[in-house]
Order: sequence, then structure tokens, then C-alpha cells
Amino acid sequence: MCLDGYRKLAKALNAPPMLTEVLPLIVKHNQIEVLICLSEKEQSVAELASILNLPRISLESMIDELFKAGFLKKKKNREIRYSVKPFQSIVNRFLSENRAQLLGKHAASLAKLRLEEHVSKAKTNPHPEGKVLPIPEAYMEPTSIVVPHESAINVLEKARSFSLRDCECRMTYRNCDKPVETCLGLNEFSDELVERGVAKEISLEEAKKVLKIANEHGLVHQVIYSDWLRGEVSDMCSCCPCCCMHLRALFDYGVKHHIAKSGYIAVVDSEKCAGCGACVNRCMFHARKIHDGKSIVVEDKCYGCGLCTATCPKSATKLSISQHALGCASIHFASH
Repeated sequence: MCLDGYRKLAKALNAPPMLTEVLPLIVKHNQIEVLICLSEKEQSVAELASILNLPRISLESMIDELFKAGFLKKKKNREIRYSVKPFQSIVNRFLSENRAQLLGKHAASLAKLRLEEHVSKAKTNPHPEGKVLPIPEAYMEPTSIVVPHESAINVLEKARSFSLRDCECRMTYRNCDKPVETCLGLNEFSDELVERGVAKEISLEEAKKVLKIANEHGLVHQVIYSDWLRGEVSDMCSCCPCCCMHLRALFDYGVKHHIAKSGYIAVVDSEKCAGCGACVNRCMFHARKIHDGKSIVVEDKCYGCGLCTATCPKSATKLSISQHALGCASIHFASH
């Protein structure tokens, strides 16, 4: 096999030199020139056919194949235009969409690289990329004021479309046996996933059932921001601490600002509390402990996910508005 074309493609995609040999495993030889051309600038199929002197019909079929495999971005305006995604983004699609076996012996090192790049980006980005949301079943303290905080349900109710797919992190790292089909794409991101055939479109009620299953397995709901400053989100995940890259950045690498707290905090009615420790066992943030036979909240560690409130047999814990989080970004969806 001639590797010159793949070396040129690796350079165009800014792939790490040691990983150039991954490309022949996932890119057909006749796709190299197309990808290199689209890495230079965004183009329509008609423009690309003219430049490469290829029949438009066969080129359209190739472009569709590359788009569905996660190589290309599609921009829809007056005409559809395509560009190539970065190397790591392409590889991530293979890792998280049950195609890791195609990466051969490189799959493990690429998964490690994915986490390292995620943590590196988290450390340099001054804004959070994710935000914890209270579970729908969370026991809330009544309030008479309007606050700019969201629950998982009202974020879903703001969205116009939803799709369900396998959890990218659990598919990549496979460190636990928690449910896998739990990631909810929203709006434009959802549309892309469905079009690529890697997610299925679902209803609002079906999305709510996914959250219920996630709660039963002790998973934390989290929205992923496409733009923190504008409050735009693209995804709602149900996360475990052993696989989720956002939680691992927090727990394993100490990047505390990478995940925003929900704006709520757990509070305990000590008279109701039996000191059973159910909340301690369920809290992945280590914000609960038993003191003098009663459960207490370590406030600076509490993210307000609400998992502890749903597991308390005495209903002794509820979520209350955090006085330190009234400035949290609210969530909306941009119109396009």
C-alpha cells in the first residue's frame, strides 16, 4: 500500500505523526483527495466535482458516506457545503459510535489521547463546558421567588427535537456496566445525529423515560454547552464518574470550573434523618457524610444533582436554592 497519500492527509488533518498509520484503517484510498480538498476550504459538491474532475453522482455518494461516518461538517444555507472535521473529532466518532474495532491496536491509545486533550482544553477554557441539573425526581424545597436555574425536564421542554444514542464516554472507556443508551441530543445537534444514522429520533415523553432510567442507576444529569456565554446547549448526558470525561476532569484532574453547579444544594432535616447512609453511598461528589449519627452536607462539594434526595427512605433531604449560585448561566436555544 502506498502511504504517501495518507501522509499528506495526516498533515492536512493535523494528525499526530505517530498516528498516521490509523488513517489507512478508516479512510479508503479513493477518499484521500476529497478529504484533503475539503480540509483546505468549505465547498459544495458541485465545486468539488469541478476541482477534482469527478462525476457528481459518484462524488455525492462518497460525500454522503464520509458525512455519515463522521468525517465531515455539513453547513446548510442556500446550498449545502462541506468541510473536514479535525482528526481527533473524526477518531472520537469511531471510539464512541461502536466502531473502535476499526482502529485496531490504536484504539486504547486514541481513547487515552481523547481524555488528555479534553482535560487540556478544560484547563485552558475559563468557562464551564457542562452543568449539573437536578434529576426530575429530586425533592425540592418550595420557593416563592423566580430563579434562573433549570431542571433536566424544563431543559427538555425548551427543545424542539430530541434524539437518543449510546453514551459516548461509556462506549469509549467501558469502565462500568451502567446503561449505555442514555445520551440525548437536542435540536440542531440532534438533527445531525439522526441524519448520520447514529441516533434515533424520540419524543419528549420518551426522553423523560430515559432520565428516569438514568436516575434509577445513580447517573448524574448534565447538559453540555455549545456556547457557555450564550447559554446554548447541544446535549444532555447522564453521567458516571468512571467514564464521563467531564466528571473525570473534575475528579481525577481537579479541573473544578469545568462543570457548573446546578444552583441548588442539598439540605437535611436532622429530625427526619435516620443516619442510614443511603445518601452517602449515592453521592458521587463526596458531599455527604455521617456525623453524630446524622447525615450532613459538605456544602462546597455539593453540585445539587438531587440523587441523594430521591434515595432517602425518610425524605429527610431536599434541594434548596444555593445563595452562592444566583449568577449561573441560564439555558436557551438559539434560533437559526
